[in-house]
Amino acid sequence: MTSPLHVLARAACDAVDSSPDSTPSPGPDDSSTGSPPRSWYSSTSGSDVVHFATLRYRDGSPDLDSPPQPLRPSHASNHAGNSSPSPTRRKSSKKHSPDAMLQIKYKQKMRAKRQLFMERAMRIKSLDNSPVNDHQLHVLRMVYDQITMYPPESWMVLIAIVIRRAFKQVKNWFSNERQKNKEGNSVRTETKEGDKVRLRPLALQPQWCPQWSDAFFEEVIMIYDYKVLMDLRANEPATC
Repeated sequence: MTSPLHVLARAACDAVDSSPDSTPSPGPDDSSTGSPPRSWYSSTSGSDVVHFATLRYRDGSPDLDSPPQPLRPSHASNHAGNSSPSPTRRKSSKKHSPDAMLQIKYKQKMRAKRQLFMERAMRIKSLDNSPVNDHQLHVLRMVYDQITMYPPESWMVLIAIVIRRAFKQVKNWFSNERQKNKEGNSVRTETKEGDKVRLRPLALQPQWCPQWSDAFFEEVIMIYDYKVLMDLRANEPATC
């Protein structure tokens, strides 16, 4: 049976998939086909969103942005009488191995994608002393409380784009929040991109989360951002 969260998140993911390189816009009206009742919007927490993103991440198509997996060594020999390759030949073979080239291409693609996102984030302007609004605060608070107090730069860029707040202000918010409240444990781990991060234990539940990556983090906050927007819309006073 499809849960309310699956219906809500699928609507969010469909909106994202229709425009993969654009920031999310407010969701469709509640009267649109396939939208869940308003009472469902407040029934999910940040951890539920992480759980759903995990299911979609695992059940979806292969992640083309994931780093290539090392090739398994073959113990078969084309010629039984082959002797071991010379040191010079081994060095040349290692230098031009397909796996090494895939790793290089992956890192180049990752850096280019991060640079593109940074440029988009830097174009977002907001007043230096402007407080966060309710929508922005909900997303920032969920990341801080349930995922990490120390988001890497690439994740703060994604947050800035999703909530439409200047990158510098997002960075300052996390810094100020750590000074006020550093409660809770953090576990050191590594993302798929090779970044060293400190995540909340909740974000490392083995039955929930795969290895974190920029793409998985982006999916989690986009789903949660959609949920927050729908919650706020549902709580708006009715107009005659």
